[in-house]
Amino acid sequence: MNRAVSLYRLQQLDIEEEEARARLSQIDASMGETDALRQARQATLKTSEEARHWAVQQQDLELQVGTLKRKIADSEQRLYGGSIRNPKELADLQAEVASLQRRLEQTEGKLLEAMIGRDEAEANAEAATEHLGLVEREWAASQESLTNERGELEARLEQVGAARAALLPTIPADDLATYRSLRRRKGSLAVATLQSGACTSCGMEVPSGHLARGQREGLLLCDNCGRILYSA
Repeated sequence: MNRAVSLYRLQQLDIEEEEARARLSQIDASMGETDALRQARQATLKTSEEARHWAVQQQDLELQVGTLKRKIADSEQRLYGGSIRNPKELADLQAEVASLQRRLEQTEGKLLEAMIGRDEAEANAEAATEHLGLVEREWAASQESLTNERGELEARLEQVGAARAALLPTIPADDLATYRSLRRRKGSLAVATLQSGACTSCGMEVPSGHLARGQREGLLLCDNCGRILYSA
């Protein structure tokens, strides 16, 4: 295998491995609960607690209304039953009934507010629960997709590793050292393709004499950017 061809193939494997490992890092960072899922769960909890709060308040107010109505009924029975004849006692009882009626009216107003608040809170809780279900399904599908992708990438990395292990012994040590030095200095691109007599990395045309010499020696470097040239 031509020296440049071997190095070009090695570079393809190295780049593929780097990209795969970078993607694996992204996948690892994306695994687990997302902010959207946590926010949806918190919203569901908050709205459910609010609905329970209104339900408890409504129940308490309903008990208060029932108690006031019974007191009013008992007081009115005493007031109009004829058992009390003392004018002062009658006046006091009338005042008590009036006070109970005012308290009942106020309590019923609060009860109405609680009923409205409960209806709104339960609607919000239902909507939040539905939204949570949607987010959970999307999250589960995403996690499954990421898990599958990670498995594919890990399998491909094993293949790349095996291909590199088979390729490295065929590359001369000096060529390998040149390649690795160039990758460090040239942003991972040590080998550039040669098309129409020019380096595709920097665009510089390679003199014909230089090209002929490189073809004889088996390894051609670009005079401008210094990269190894591979004739595609």
